Amino acid sequence: MKDLTSVGQGWESIINRPLLSRRQFLASAALVCFSFCTSSCSSQRTLNIFNYSNYIGKTTVADFSRDTGIAVIYDEFSDQDTLFAKMKLGAGYDLVVATDYMLRRMIRQKLLAKIEGFTLKNQIMERFASPPWDPQLTYSVPYMWGTTGIGYNKTKVHEAPSSWKALWDPRYKSRITMLNEKRDSIGAALIALGLNGNTTDPQELEAAKNYLIKQMPLVRQYTCDYIDGLARNEIWLAQAWSGDVARARQSNSDIDYCLPQEGSFVFVDSWAIPATSRHQEEAVAFLNYVMRPQIVAEVTNATGYPNSIQTSLPYIDRQYINTPLGYPPAEMLSRTVFQTDIGAEEKKWDRIWNEVKFLAHKED
Repeated sequence: MKDLTSVGQGWESIINRPLLSRRQFLASAALVCFSFCTSSCSSQRTLNIFNYSNYIGKTTVADFSRDTGIAVIYDEFSDQDTLFAKMKLGAGYDLVVATDYMLRRMIRQKLLAKIEGFTLKNQIMERFASPPWDPQLTYSVPYMWGTTGIGYNKTKVHEAPSSWKALWDPRYKSRITMLNEKRDSIGAALIALGLNGNTTDPQELEAAKNYLIKQMPLVRQYTCDYIDGLARNEIWLAQAWSGDVARARQSNSDIDYCLPQEGSFVFVDSWAIPATSRHQEEAVAFLNYVMRPQIVAEVTNATGYPNSIQTSLPYIDRQYINTPLGYPPAEMLSRTVFQTDIGAEEKKWDRIWNEVKFLAHKED
């Protein structure tokens, strides 16, 4: 397991000039990008991108198309299982964003092409320059990263949460959401029980399942789309990714974030080129564009997620430096681990997750 203890050290020491203003994310960015493509698709150079929802800057794709003449079709997903299913079906994407454990699986199953021609490797933060799933960055380019914790409404909860067990508090029935990602939700239950969040032990997974079933009457929804609910005071406690909570707080200053004292996950989402891509040159052109320090800083300022480029830090909004909702201090990161690749053992997790979701659906 890679130690990220010192990732948060020294952010402020390299900030030495005024920063760009924080940018509001345009919820219809994908539509804008698609519209741009439809007016430019006569170009022979095209690129099909598949990324998490709300995980790009306001004008990043349109600016790239304008500057390069490459027409972009931009599509979004909300969870890694959807990405993997599309990859296995050969959906025709040229560039995708995959999280660390998924990259391990894709590399193992030979679903990715080698990335050749990326010019910014020497600007990637030291902690992400040789990740355990792709030590030479042969198949991936680290993009955004963050932590998994609890987003909460300071005016609605009785006290600021410090433990995963806050998501099992009956006082907040129907005001709690959990992530619709098995590794995050089952992982949180495991950690709350004092167990390894990456375990494959059947008895421990069964204990996590039972703990999630106990929680089920309190849960409003299993979802990765909780930002608006937090911002509108409809959700008071959400298992959440740090950058999403930062975006919710743009609209509602009562929203805050905690990294549970028992520990949690740190994740790194990376760009990768599917082995079936027919536009690899265009994909690399986009990587060399979007990872430029000022461009990727705009993505951070728009989404709230820290990026992997060391030289982007002078352009990052100061509110994201040394904060749980951006580049966290070292003490926080010392309590986090990566989600490991559990290989064929993931079938055990799938079984547990299917049972939980089936029971949740019956309750609905």
